Amino acid sequence: MQTPSDDRNDLRSELRNDAENLTSAATDRLHEEVDARKSPLVDQAKSASAALDRAAGELGEGAMLSWIRSTLEQGAQQMRRLAETIEQKDSRELAGSIRHLARDNPVTFLTACAAAGFAASRIFRAEADGSASGAAMAPPAPQPQPYTTVTTPVPPSGTGGVI
Repeated sequence: MQTPSDDRNDLRSELRNDAENLTSAATDRLHEEVDARKSPLVDQAKSASAALDRAAGELGEGAMLSWIRSTLEQGAQQMRRLAETIEQKDSRELAGSIRHLARDNPVTFLTACAAAGFAASRIFRAEADGSASGAAMAPPAPQPQPYTTVTTPVPPSGTGGVI
């Protein structure tokens, strides 16, 4: 016969195992989803790289523009490397690389996070503005008219109801 203490220990052990199995299953599912959805991200990075290359190529000659051209070319090169990295690594390797970067270069990591947040906010704002501009094409909805109060004169007291 098991004592209540043994029952609690068995239950605790069973719950711990169930939690570990659930965590493992959720982690695996998350990595599967990330791996399945990374190709649009790779396409976006390649597209951004090509746009930066075009912008660098369209700049004219001159000392003032050379640093801008160089910056655009370096940005394009970094975007290409990012696309290749995302394409070649699975989500677990990418997560490990991100952890490694955050540990070794916290300032760079935080700067990249801030830049990514800024870019995401711009994208979402542009999408919101795009959907709002579609609504702006529709005729405006009729506005309700404000309520007006009508006052009727009240005869002064003591006049017998005559004004």
